[in-house]
Parts: sequence; C-alpha cells; structure tokens
Amino acid sequence: MTQLLKPSHVSNSNHAAFSSLSAVSYIRVSTLRQAERGSERDGFSIPAQREANLRQAHGLGSLIAAKFVDRGRSGRSCDRPALKRMLSYLREHSIDYVIVHKLDRLARSRADDIAITESIRDTGARLVSSTEGIDASPNGTLLHGIMASIAEFYSRNLAQEVMKGMRQKVVQGGTPSRAPIGYLNVRRQADDGREIRTVVVDPERASHVAWAFEAYATGEWSVAQLVAVLEKRGLRTRPTPARPAAAPTVPSFHRVLINPYYRGVVTMNGAQHAGLHDPLVSAATWDTVQRLLKARRSGERSRIHTHYLKSTIYCFSCHRRLIVHKARSQSGRIYDYFVCSGRQSGTPRCTQSALPIASVERRVEGAYSTIEIDDRRRRQIEQAHQRRIAGDAVTREQRRVELDEQSRLLASRQEKLLDLYYSDGIARETLVKEQKELSQGLTRINEELSLFREDTDSAVRRVSEVLDLLGGAHARYIAATPDVRKQMNNSLFNRVLIGPGDEDLLVELRDEITEILTG
Repeated sequence: MTQLLKPSHVSNSNHAAFSSLSAVSYIRVSTLRQAERGSERDGFSIPAQREANLRQAHGLGSLIAAKFVDRGRSGRSCDRPALKRMLSYLREHSIDYVIVHKLDRLARSRADDIAITESIRDTGARLVSSTEGIDASPNGTLLHGIMASIAEFYSRNLAQEVMKGMRQKVVQGGTPSRAPIGYLNVRRQADDGREIRTVVVDPERASHVAWAFEAYATGEWSVAQLVAVLEKRGLRTRPTPARPAAAPTVPSFHRVLINPYYRGVVTMNGAQHAGLHDPLVSAATWDTVQRLLKARRSGERSRIHTHYLKSTIYCFSCHRRLIVHKARSQSGRIYDYFVCSGRQSGTPRCTQSALPIASVERRVEGAYSTIEIDDRRRRQIEQAHQRRIAGDAVTREQRRVELDEQSRLLASRQEKLLDLYYSDGIARETLVKEQKELSQGLTRINEELSLFREDTDSAVRRVSEVLDLLGGAHARYIAATPDVRKQMNNSLFNRVLIGPGDEDLLVELRDEITEILTG
C-alpha cells in the first residue's frame, strides 16, 4: 500500500508546514491479523507505527511525502511490494529521511538489512528509527549493526521454536495448520482453563468429501465429473478474510484426493504420523483412489462415451480395457463398437478387432446363465460354510493374535524411524521410503484384521447375500435397467475377458464370490 500526501495533508504544525525537508514512512506487519486496527499481537499495529513515524518526522522538522505499508509480509524476505515501491520512489524523488518504527520492520536478516540500507543511502536519504537511536555516527552505526543482528537472531530463534512446537504437535497426532475441507479447526477450554486447539469433522462438508472418495474408487468417475456433481450438491470452501466461499476446482480437489489427512494421517516434512482426527475414508478406499490416480497420470480420463459395461469388460487378447468407439459409415450411419484401448496407446499395440456393442451385451447376458445356482446347490454351499465357520473359530483367533503382534511391531518400527529422523540419524528420503512400506504393511494387516472382527452371524449373512445375488441371476439381469446391470456386474465380476470368437470369453468372479462358491 502506497499513500502519497500533499504537505497540507500531513500536519497542521507550523513547525513542519514550511519545512524543506521531506521523509517517507515505511510500515510492515507480519500477519494480516496484525494489520487490523487495535491489534497488539506480537508488535505494533499499523496505526501505532504510523503515529510513531509521524512524531519522528515532526521531531526532525520534515514532512512525510509518502507512506508505504506492507500488510502480512515477512521481514525475512526483500520480496515485498511496498518495500520495492519505496526504493523506486526514493530513486525518483529527493527524500531526506526514511522513517521506520524499528529496524526489524525493515528487515529480519542482517544481509537484507545491509542491502536495503545501502540502497537507501545511495539515493541520498538517511534511515531513521522512531524508537532506536541510530545515526551516522560511529556509535549509531554500531548500534544499527547490533540491532540488526538481534533482529535476525530473534527471527531465526522464533522460527526454530515454532517448528519445534509444530513438530511435537504432529508427533502427538495434532494438526499444526488449517485443516483441509471436510474438517474444522476449533478451540475448546479444558477443565483447568487451558485453551485446547483441535480438529473436528465439518458436519456441512465432510459427507461430500467422503462421497467423492467412494465414488472415485469405483473407477467410473473423473475428477472433473466429481467436481461438477459436488458443485451441484452445494459443496463450497470455507470462507477466509482474504477469500470468500467458492466451489471446488479440478486442481484443488485433485489435491484433496491425494491428501493422506483424509485417511487419518498427518504429514510434516515427509514424515507421516497417525492423526488424532477422525478419518473420512478407510485405508482400503484411500489405496484404491491412489492407484486409480496414478494409473491416470494427471488424475483425469476422458469419458465422452459411456456404457454400463465399460468397467467390466476387457480385451481377451491383451487384457486391457475395452472402450466405446463410434464409427461413421460413408452413408452417415453411426455404428457402436467396443475397441481395445491397447489399439490406441498400448505397447505393443493390440490387434484384436472391434466388437459390436450389441453382440457384447448379449454375450455378457449369456455369461450370467453360467454362474447362477439352483436351490440344491445353494443348500450345499450354506451347509459347507456353516461347518467351516464353526471349525475355523480357533484358527481365526490365533491368526488375529498374530496380526495384532505384527501391527504392534510395525508401529514400533515407525516410531523408531521417526526418532532417528528427528535426531538426524537418517535422511528424509530414507524415512519417506521406509514409512511408505510400513504404512502399506499396516494397511494389509488392518484389512485382514477387519475380517476377523466379523462375528459368525455377519459371516453367515454375507454368504446368504451373495447366494441371493446368484440365485436366478440370469433372469434378473435380463430384466434389469442399465444402472442395475452395472451394479450387478460390479458386485459379481472382477472382469470379463471377451474377444471376437464365441469361445473367446472368460468370466473372472470377484475373489470373495469365488471363495464362497468353492467353500
């Protein structure tokens, strides 16, 4: 902020009204919160600095010709808009004094202080502090150097202490900064009167974020499609003093999908820690989303042509996905085909011929007749599973104990790695690599443990639900709408490999379906 003033606007003082001396006032506050009138947090507010500089100008018998204000700018960098404008102004005008409230308002680095001071002196102006007795004398120069060094020490020491506090908070599972969308930073008062800052789930936005993760994990959504639907659902970012609430964008929501905070992990300097906040997505869903994002390079995939079989059918020859292709004949008629994606970008390129969509639909319908079961087969499967569940009770408990022990060992290794990292015992790259492997191991263990947490009734119920789906499956699939067909395919099939020949068809059931059918 730059404010140019006429002499009559500066002061009514007769002492300064006819002065030939001129000055500029430079003001800086480190945070936007300090820029608010009346704030006394960590230093003087803008009005207080302005008054002090004005009194100093009167004492020097000078008029303030221009005021320069940097709001929310750190003194550890010279890349400040108002500072640059002030130095340019000094080169273009004849100014006698540059007035600051304290030297640390000008710079927090000794090197920057020297550079800025020399730039001021080169214009013929003299640097003056409203509260520190610096001048051109040897004593004043010595005091200037001492105060600049103190400012640098204070800045570096403060940064170190802040980082130490943030690191300790993260190690304990806390959130050191503004929580991402879906969460709220809140302040609570403990019984002893202490203020506790914590993070809670945002009741307005969390459900939208959780839905987006689950939807993307199906493989049927692009980030752009998610953002469009989320905007219609009413999702908006939290407003800030600088920015109003807004709908999410594709780049911003892509960052949401790769943020491990949503699975309960706090990250700082590459080190991951179990957070105290409630996760919005499961570890399994998180891993699925990351695999899909990685497979899609930038996180996007064009889905101009849609079909309920797109997530189910794969090339019989090279096992890549089949995509919808619309061909136009010379007469202008449109023909719909499924084409192997490997024909366009595969290495090596696939040579399997295009398959008419109507033919593929009929062949998948026929596949349902091969997987459905009758009542007799259903009773056999149910009886077999009841015997197995009862007989495996002891073995399951033993395995659960083993997994608990493995989980404790991996968690202990994570803590030791962090201790090594914070004591400079290992490099950051090594920490990130090792923590990634340990995190993957814990995810696998937790997934297996979740199976053991099922009681006998829920296991029997799961078998019954699958058998309900397989009983009369062919007739229900034929009568179903495209959306229901898609749900049935996703529930039963891992994938269906299909080629041009009648015999080129291989149905791969999901692992849990195969496990139930084989007992």
